[in-house]
Amino acid sequence: MTLSDKPAILVVEDDEATAKLIRLVLEYEGFEVRHAADGLEAKVFITSQWAPALVTLDLELPHVKGEELMMQIKTTPGWERVPVIMITATRKTDAAWAVRKGAKGHLTKPFQPEDLLKAVRRLLPKKAS
Repeated sequence: MTLSDKPAILVVEDDEATAKLIRLVLEYEGFEVRHAADGLEAKVFITSQWAPALVTLDLELPHVKGEELMMQIKTTPGWERVPVIMITATRKTDAAWAVRKGAKGHLTKPFQPEDLLKAVRRLLPKKAS
């Protein structure tokens, strides 16, 4: 399988350990993973790169907050239909906010890898071979 055959996921996460966990889980499942370590890096990616199949988005990020990035995703041509899974720390309002802003899924840290996979599989069902 070449890289172009793999669905791509953009992981926007500033915590190195969480980003590494997400990357390992998704790559093991056969996804190509791109990573933005802060909000500014994600903002540049959204304005200059291809739209991935899915985005995982942390809410609390340095430089540009997840709320602003979510709005950018939903208003950038080619990105507006990309499903977003919001991954946040502890605020209970995050899930409701994420849904109101267009997120298709929400996970609260710490999360189980299987919960991430369930959310991704729900949004990106495997194609028939």
